[in-house]
Amino acid sequence: MSMKKIASLLGVAAVLVGLSACGNSNKKTSSDAKESKTLTVLLSEEPSKTNALNNAFKKWAKETGNKLKTVVIPYDDQLTKFPLMLKNKDVPDIVATTRLMMLYPDEFTDLSKKMDTSIFDEKALKVINQDYTDTKVLGAPNQYTLSCYFYNKDAFKKAGITAPTVDNPWTLDELYANAERLKRDGDVKYGLAVDFSRARYDNLMYSNGGSMVKKDGKTFDVTINSNKNVKTLQKFISLNKSGVMPEVIWTGGSSDNPADYFKNGDVGIYLSGTWNYEPLNTDVSKFDFGVMPSPKGSEQQSVISGGSSLAIPKSAKNSKLAVQFLKWLYKDKNLKEYLTNDKGISFVKDVSYVDKDPDVAADYKILQSELDHVTDQFLVDEQSQWRNYLDNEYRDYLKQAVSGEMSAKGALDAFAQDLSKKSDWAVK
Repeated sequence: MSMKKIASLLGVAAVLVGLSACGNSNKKTSSDAKESKTLTVLLSEEPSKTNALNNAFKKWAKETGNKLKTVVIPYDDQLTKFPLMLKNKDVPDIVATTRLMMLYPDEFTDLSKKMDTSIFDEKALKVINQDYTDTKVLGAPNQYTLSCYFYNKDAFKKAGITAPTVDNPWTLDELYANAERLKRDGDVKYGLAVDFSRARYDNLMYSNGGSMVKKDGKTFDVTINSNKNVKTLQKFISLNKSGVMPEVIWTGGSSDNPADYFKNGDVGIYLSGTWNYEPLNTDVSKFDFGVMPSPKGSEQQSVISGGSSLAIPKSAKNSKLAVQFLKWLYKDKNLKEYLTNDKGISFVKDVSYVDKDPDVAADYKILQSELDHVTDQFLVDEQSQWRNYLDNEYRDYLKQAVSGEMSAKGALDAFAQDLSKKSDWAVK
């Protein structure tokens, strides 16, 4: 029968067309299920074979039948190349970043409307997104780091010192006193070493209730030169001058990494960050080491946090595919595998990394508990984004104070004035 004759029979034609549509729909759905799509990922460095995030992408692609395209643009180069991608409408589907979504907030998807972001630790979300308004989630955490204290177990034993616990942390005064004791009786050159980083030093400030700024309505006041901050810096200077700490690190007299001092068994207590745990666990062979909870200053314990996230550009061609990956990654089983491979601090509530080695597992339990000590003062300082005005200048002033070029008060007063001029914030 010809198509013209069929078309003339309206009733039959309607039925046939309906059946035909059903048949075509089923065929299309089947084809779609088998169709492979490509997820384009932007990374800041070439991933190693053991890179946890890259391996998670690969596993997801294998399980879902999709393809993966990785674009590597170095961290600093992203600042110039990502805007060009936006202009050329050629953005990746998902970006591993620490700052792009902060610099271009209007260009990224609000993930709180695409997935359940209540699973994340609230402070981790704020710090990683640098958004304290609780309105948007532009980046889903994929790595979270904390400042932490490593200690030489052998040196503690020789000096007759019992390590603090989560339930019974040291005070800052006890930390300093035991650092002196370690230098004297622990068979180490230095009782305490601190990375040449304002982010490590500032833990001492926050512990004593100090801060860089304070919120004043919609603006901020500069408070870095408060009396309590001056006292904190004066104590830090005295520890360096007395030889309890390796003074050359903070006077600029050496480019040595205090991590190497700790690895060599020359330091009793080392203030650094969680990212150093795995390298230390691999390299330290002369002695046993562990981690201890942060000490309590005059007001509180203090931890400084940071991290990176996965963000989805609004104009990405396969943004739905990127959302699918995120939902897959944060499923309980997949997340635990990811954390195990990454050996990182969990940013998801009620989920943490547990190592097979009981000593390592005990250390990570302490590290995970430190999330509770990210202070409000630190969060306000981060909210102010004071580093947009000055950054390394702060550490330079601290260095001048430790080296004796300026007094503690003189250094903090000078920086307070500099920050006030740049930001138009009043010095209080």
